[in-house]
Amino acid sequence: MYEITEQSTLREIRKIPEFQDFAPFIMFNNQAPGEDPVNPTLDPEDFTLKSSPVTGAVEGLLKLREYVQAGIRVAYDIYSPEEKAEEPDKNNTKLIYMPGKAGAPFVLVCAGGAYATVCSFLEAFPTAKRLNDMGYNAFVLSYRVHEVPLIPKPTEDVAAALKFIFAHADDFKVSPENYAVCGFSAGGHLTGSWGTKTLGYPRFGAKKPAALFVCYGASRGEKPKDGKLSPFTRTMIGDNPSPEAINAIDVTANIDSDYPPTFLWHCKDDPMVPYQAAVDMNTALEKAGVSHELMLVEKGGHGIGIGDNTLAAGWLQKAVAFWQSVSK
Repeated sequence: MYEITEQSTLREIRKIPEFQDFAPFIMFNNQAPGEDPVNPTLDPEDFTLKSSPVTGAVEGLLKLREYVQAGIRVAYDIYSPEEKAEEPDKNNTKLIYMPGKAGAPFVLVCAGGAYATVCSFLEAFPTAKRLNDMGYNAFVLSYRVHEVPLIPKPTEDVAAALKFIFAHADDFKVSPENYAVCGFSAGGHLTGSWGTKTLGYPRFGAKKPAALFVCYGASRGEKPKDGKLSPFTRTMIGDNPSPEAINAIDVTANIDSDYPPTFLWHCKDDPMVPYQAAVDMNTALEKAGVSHELMLVEKGGHGIGIGDNTLAAGWLQKAVAFWQSVSK
């Protein structure tokens, strides 16, 4: 039996037999060595769970392995072989099913990673496991990243994932009603974008989500400074983007009365995404008359996922209570 502990490296986790059908998507990363703008000399495969501020990663992976050992199929392709042949980057997607109570609603969970990686084992799997404990079904989406320009491919992946889930709702034993979408950091931007007309559910003729959970999400657009965009924004819309492209990725600027009910949380000391993004989004939701709830946390930083042992602990219970209240 392969152990999963805080000392386990990503390289070791990928070798676990039960994970072989989806090992690359434990944390999807198609960057070349040296491309990490934060740690260009660090091999991400040497990353350990102990070196992360995220808690719950071990229990998320253990739960995922438990499902596989019980004979439950967890990994699914959201695109057909023909679609992948036409657009090869669609191979860089995967949907992971983590079942809760039969017939219960589901949450689609999107981890963050600056649109360069998708850190599912740190943020998404722990959240899915906790949702399962609460009786809810969960799906973890590994979406396309690290392309310039990237947008609108991630929301296309959300649309494809939801279409797949709705088409197989009976097989998954999930309710197609009152679904929610949850995302962290860049995944929070993706989640917020799913609520907009420019990039989200109306554009695809998809069912409106009952709620969005935006967790320390980058919800504001960025105008060029000294003629340059940040690496994060450049990834989304490339060099020399049009004003329309800049506006399209600004979630806050595209909130209207049809925007889904939204629960937001953010740490005030976040060094990566200023918490003002959540405050501005909350203000826009208020002005549009959209049901919303904002949870601001004094300390915790960025990328803390489920938030155990931090001041953000319990955010998921609050988000689910909000979801329940707006779904009645």
